[in-house]
Amino acid sequence: FSTLLTPARVEPRGIRQVELTAVILMLVASDRGVSVLPDWVLRDVQGQADYVTRRLTEKGVVKRMYAATRDEDATRPFVAHFLRLARGEAVKLQRG
Repeated sequence: FSTLLTPARVEPRGIRQVELTAVILMLVASDRGVSVLPDWVLRDVQGQADYVTRRLTEKGVVKRMYAATRDEDATRPFVAHFLRLARGEAVKLQRG
């Protein structure tokens, strides 16, 4: 919103928050909404007749992602492993 819609003074008629990607895609495919999703989510549906994908800007929108954990979990091996995976996968996803 704050990056594109607010500066353009665009106000959506309605907003529905949905957390599951599969449900978001079903709502879009059934003409019951539009959504802004990361490019790595859309790679699976690009070219399918039910979806039209467009970049929001010429270069797309890039956002930084953060990971947070409780203090008592910060030193656990699975947290370190998760962070390594997240960093590596994020780079792979950006490259396509």
